[in-house]
Amino acid sequence: MLDINKLRNAYNVIHRMSQNRHPFAEEELSLEVVQSAQVQEALADAAEVIAVYGKIMNLVSQSTSFKVAPKTPKAVKNSFVVEQDDIRRLQPMTEAANITKLVKYINDTFAYKEMHNLTTVELGRWLENTGYLQVPEDGRNKIPTEKGSALGIVTEKRVRQATGEVYYINFYPQPAQQFIFDNLPAVAEFLAKEKEEKRADA
Repeated sequence: MLDINKLRNAYNVIHRMSQNRHPFAEEELSLEVVQSAQVQEALADAAEVIAVYGKIMNLVSQSTSFKVAPKTPKAVKNSFVVEQDDIRRLQPMTEAANITKLVKYINDTFAYKEMHNLTTVELGRWLENTGYLQVPEDGRNKIPTEKGSALGIVTEKRVRQATGEVYYINFYPQPAQQFIFDNLPAVAEFLAKEKEEKRADA
């Protein structure tokens, strides 16, 4: 059966990546993003959707090229959790970092904990929820609020060469990085609460 949610997600991922765009954030595509577990899972779903659709349309009934590879069972990981004692492991980077670099540094630092990785989308949601980022009227990528600007978050305007589309990237200098590090326990609590609310609504 064709899963409409997987179909929608597959289209979004492939379409954005075909334009050299990050499939889940308003940032440029990079090898690091392509190799991330989140993107690899989305691409596996896209392959499954194409295979199922092909079979429905009788396009690949005799073909072995479109077989869906069995998914490897995933190891069960704990939720993202950072305690106050863990924060001392994190040191702000000298240069201002975008959210992708910042999240990668956090995940690499806590790789030993074998927990779910923090994502840029999740951290962005927390920053928006706490009033440091906002979605502008045009509905595109988040930009700092007055509160976020006071924290030191700065935004740079970029233009995609392929399409001429304007987008913005936020950069977090040392004070903003330290603020995020200090509040990672709150981020973890926020994500846990979101997960519980989704379970309650299911």
